[in-house]
Amino acid sequence: MTKRFCFYSGYRDLKGGYTTLLLTLITELRNQQQEVVLINYENGLIARELARNNIKITILDLDTIIWKDIHQIIFSTDIFIITAFDEIYRHIMPVNPVIIFYDINDFITGISNYKFGIKFPSLGRKLIRQLQVNRSLWFMDDTGMFNLVSDFNLQIDDPVFVPIPVIVPRDNFYMNRKVSSTDVLKLTYIGRSVDWKMKPLNKILSDIVKVKSLKEILFTVVVDDAMAMKELIDLSKFKDICNFNLKIIENLNPSDINDFLMQHSDLHFAMGTAALDAAKLGIPTIVMDYSPKDLPDNYTYSWLFEVKDFSLGKNLLKRSALPGSSMKELLDRVNSDPLFIMQVSSQSHDYVLNSHDVKNIVNEIIKLSAKAGFRLQESCKYIPYYFKAHRLIKAIAGALYNNKATR
Repeated sequence: MTKRFCFYSGYRDLKGGYTTLLLTLITELRNQQQEVVLINYENGLIARELARNNIKITILDLDTIIWKDIHQIIFSTDIFIITAFDEIYRHIMPVNPVIIFYDINDFITGISNYKFGIKFPSLGRKLIRQLQVNRSLWFMDDTGMFNLVSDFNLQIDDPVFVPIPVIVPRDNFYMNRKVSSTDVLKLTYIGRSVDWKMKPLNKILSDIVKVKSLKEILFTVVVDDAMAMKELIDLSKFKDICNFNLKIIENLNPSDINDFLMQHSDLHFAMGTAALDAAKLGIPTIVMDYSPKDLPDNYTYSWLFEVKDFSLGKNLLKRSALPGSSMKELLDRVNSDPLFIMQVSSQSHDYVLNSHDVKNIVNEIIKLSAKAGFRLQESCKYIPYYFKAHRLIKAIAGALYNNKATR
């Protein structure tokens, strides 16, 4: 039976790095004639974006899927690339497909956590070891390894890095574009309206208005929810500032990001996939670290191509930022040295092309997946959501709810 790559997302219309990651991986896998299955929604954002680009895959709709017939739609030869052991996978437990855990978040040490704040670190440590032994553990950068050492005292020898992939044009579009005006410096930031992405944005805006730029600055922010953003950042602080204008765009589709950046960005700030989206075009890109708390007053800014181990931002509650430039130093250099900006553009584009190009990464994924040996049923003793006790708790809770509803 043909090997198929399988993915799951429980979100219907989420705009963000995970959706972009799935779209990028699925598109290139299909370009390389690999079969792909997505458990999601036939009318969801991912399906719409794939259809827009004429990418055909098998979509199992969460609204209509019949789990008792799972043997007819998921097979033991399938390979699931997952980022968490979600409860939904218990439905495919009888099929027992191959599992690859792709660590793209900051909570690998919570891999075996349960709800209500209940944690099982010993189970998590054992599960990580089993994934590693069976060649089913991939890291997007050094974040997961740092957390394993600091929280589990667990050292990963010869870690497998699978950097976040993006589709990288061979040409540097930024260097080839026609600049409409040199009197306005156009800055951009892309990120969801959650505290750990808005605190860095607040720091950027605060530092910019302190500089008192002689050149007009137009700062365009793209978020998924403008109202949520305004609850997290006091935007009144950035109104009526000389030579500074702030513009907010909401709900930009993934397929529109390239055109947006080419039109609105001379210098981009972001973390994760949003940083790669600009740098791949040659746009000089500052990689931002993240935190749910205010960034330190002495925080400095570093170029994406300066990072180590494919890092796309560090958790400042746990780690220190790279040493970089102050906002004043950064803007002064950008405004006064066009040759420097061309050099940074070239380095940004080359870094993403060499480290994150989707063609190279999917080639590696195909090779690595053939070596993966961890199967879903092996996770039953490590994941509380797959315990019999969890099913019993759900059954009792459901009975109590139904009893109350019929009164």
